[in-house]
Amino acid sequence: MKTVEKNSSTHQKSTSAHLTSFTVVRRVGHPYQNRTPPKRKKPRTSFSRQQISELEKRFYRQKYLASAERSGLAKSLHMTDAQVKTWFQNRRTKWRCVRQTAEEREAERQQANRLMAQLQHDALHKSKGRLATPRRAMARATPGGSDRWPHDPTSRPPRRCLGVAPVPSPGAR
Repeated sequence: MKTVEKNSSTHQKSTSAHLTSFTVVRRVGHPYQNRTPPKRKKPRTSFSRQQISELEKRFYRQKYLASAERSGLAKSLHMTDAQVKTWFQNRRTKWRCVRQTAEEREAERQQANRLMAQLQHDALHKSKGRLATPRRAMARATPGGSDRWPHDPTSRPPRRCLGVAPVPSPGAR
């Protein structure tokens, strides 16, 4: 640790008496500099194809494992309980995200079909003077009659899970 010594006797006032000397210790540098270095992060665990295949099969049948089931699976795959537990937690997160995006895609497809049907209906009735405005057609084609997003600045776009590719079922390989 570096220290800076300062002698107060050099700072005298002309009218005051001589002050006694003292040393001020001040740290120099970043405050975290003197801490012990952090422990190295454990490298990412690589699982074999056979382990992943067994984990995926089990996940397909059962999304949650009891501790005894987890322990048995870990032992049969030569893994630790913590590795199996973490793998299942991560896989459930991925599963929820993929399921959510699939549901959103289906809702968007249904909305587009309703809009197309409405536009075809309006085109057929155009000559009769009963054409609805595009905004009303959109409102009728949208679930719940809402066409707020992206027009309404207070509404938000649909939530997306980033970086997750669709996962095929174990039987599809």
